[in-house]
Amino acid sequence: MASLEIRNVCKSYGSVDVLKSINIAINHGDFLVLVGPSGCGKSTLLSMIAGLDEITSGELVIDGEVVNDKHPSQRDIAMVFQSYALYPNMSVEKNIAFGLEMRGVPKAERDKKVESVSQMLQIGPLLKRKPAQLSGGQRQRVAMGRALVREPKIFLFDEPLSNLDAKLRVDMRTEIKKLHQRLGATIVYVTHDQIEAMTLATRIAIMKAGILQQLGTPQEVYDTPNNVFVASFMGSPSMNLIPATVVAHQNSVAARLTSPQGNELILPLPQPERYQTWIDKPVILGIRPEAITDMSSAEPNNPWVFPADCQVDVTEPTGADVYVLTTLGGKEIVARMRSNCGAVVGQKTPFAFNMAKAVLFDPQTENRI
Repeated sequence: MASLEIRNVCKSYGSVDVLKSINIAINHGDFLVLVGPSGCGKSTLLSMIAGLDEITSGELVIDGEVVNDKHPSQRDIAMVFQSYALYPNMSVEKNIAFGLEMRGVPKAERDKKVESVSQMLQIGPLLKRKPAQLSGGQRQRVAMGRALVREPKIFLFDEPLSNLDAKLRVDMRTEIKKLHQRLGATIVYVTHDQIEAMTLATRIAIMKAGILQQLGTPQEVYDTPNNVFVASFMGSPSMNLIPATVVAHQNSVAARLTSPQGNELILPLPQPERYQTWIDKPVILGIRPEAITDMSSAEPNNPWVFPADCQVDVTEPTGADVYVLTTLGGKEIVARMRSNCGAVVGQKTPFAFNMAKAVLFDPQTENRI
């Protein structure tokens, strides 16, 4: 296990800045997920940690040692690629042991480590097969085994599940989670899938256009996103973002929203002192779908739950729940309700807004207020 610090790291290709002053620090045993849309620079950052790509400026520090100029082989890092990168002419056993053999590890020790890793990943019966005889999930396990057998300081995963079908992705995600809990290893994991990020990470770094938008625990980035981009990127369905105005209301402050019919909806805000300077100014109200529900599902003793009758535009049953869509502030919003809540398209139904879960954003900067 190892700590990792990324200090003011920049990467440029000619005049094009791919990464801009990235600062990230994680402790021994952390599971850091780099997440963001395609082209945001997350795979480039992973390549620089591995030593496969040069850093333009800044420092990369592993266990207190700057490793910018160290060759990949000297960084004690193992990488699992999206494409598995297995040797097609070698058996599973030889694929796993190959790195150890190149390092001069005695055969008896190699065999012992391969046996241990194959049991851990449940690939013992596959050791004599060639990669072409394996399924996608099995190949990914072998690629993980090849990394695990080396016992490196840091594991790097580059979108390892993107080639798998949906069910297998969920299964492998669980296996990787169990593996991290068992080993306590330091892991840096790249994905564009925010559900993978939320379920696997102890720390999430959300990136956009080469800039780090937020670094925090899954709960922090979900509940208190730094800006509109993080709010909309993390969560499925994403956070509702509704144009509103902060108004004085009953010796406190509230968010005022409008419906398509021109009706006003006044929703009181917690921490009124925070928004005093925003009275009569436009804001963006952010609230997650699960914080808007039917009255029976709302927290009965929560003083920040407020009812409002809204017209149902669409219902989307998902089994245990139903997503109910309505329109506020000129925006379509999503509420998560019980499947038997009784919402009927074209009719009004009571919505319960949990304003304790609401956040406000500046519409100009799009940063959280």
